[in-house]
Amino acid sequence: MARKVINRRVRYETEQAAFKKEGHAFFPFALFHDVVVNLVIVLLIVAMACIWHATAGPITAAHPLGENGWLGALYEDKANPAVAQTEPRPEWYFLFLFELLRIFKQPWQLIFATIIIPTILMVLLIAWPFLDTGRDRRLSRRPAGLAVGLSTISVLIALTIAGGKAPGAVSGSNISNNPDINALAGAALITDAGCTTCHAFPTGGATGPGSSLAKGSSRFGTDQKALADWIAHGANDAGTGMPAFDQAFNDQQIAEIAQVIASLNSDSVQPLP
Repeated sequence: MARKVINRRVRYETEQAAFKKEGHAFFPFALFHDVVVNLVIVLLIVAMACIWHATAGPITAAHPLGENGWLGALYEDKANPAVAQTEPRPEWYFLFLFELLRIFKQPWQLIFATIIIPTILMVLLIAWPFLDTGRDRRLSRRPAGLAVGLSTISVLIALTIAGGKAPGAVSGSNISNNPDINALAGAALITDAGCTTCHAFPTGGATGPGSSLAKGSSRFGTDQKALADWIAHGANDAGTGMPAFDQAFNDQQIAEIAQVIASLNSDSVQPLP
């Protein structure tokens, strides 16, 4: 073992001396290489953006939301003025913190999720090469270092995956106490459209400025045709401040929303007309 260590040291010193004698200085050689590599990366990003833009289809009647490009989704959806609530979610590299905040729910525990635990994990990853100074590079002879390194990375990966699958703050399509009504397609559309920011529903929502829908529509009752017309453009034409939803949804989707509101009136699922 001692002979192997000495031979490795001699070989290292020999190679180091050769590099110092025959190698190139950092400036300008290494700096030039960095500039070239960075330029290539920037040109690659520009080329990918051009390809995406050239292959993305425009917003047309056949494709009201546009068509995705070869290299990514087309982010040209028109803003829906009815949505006053958002579902904030962090970028993927902060998902482990997002999951920690879900685990530690009490206010006095937040310091563990935001400062103490992330700091410990980061310090372990940075400091461990300086703490584990063994010369043997074989993993089988470094079980402690291997275990600490892999366990730290595994914890971060597990928290990231869990954070990516974690439900958000919005309660999904549970707008009613009736599971059959919540299962309707229109219930999810109501949640996605942010109707709870203006209207009250059986499970909560805003107390205004929209009318209460806790017991359905007091104006139209179970008349789904009238409800659909009101949702599509009638409310907007009447100057109520409610947007015309026929700009955001098609006729089928508006009919499904009207079905849910009509069902809330009787607390039972009403069939589509």
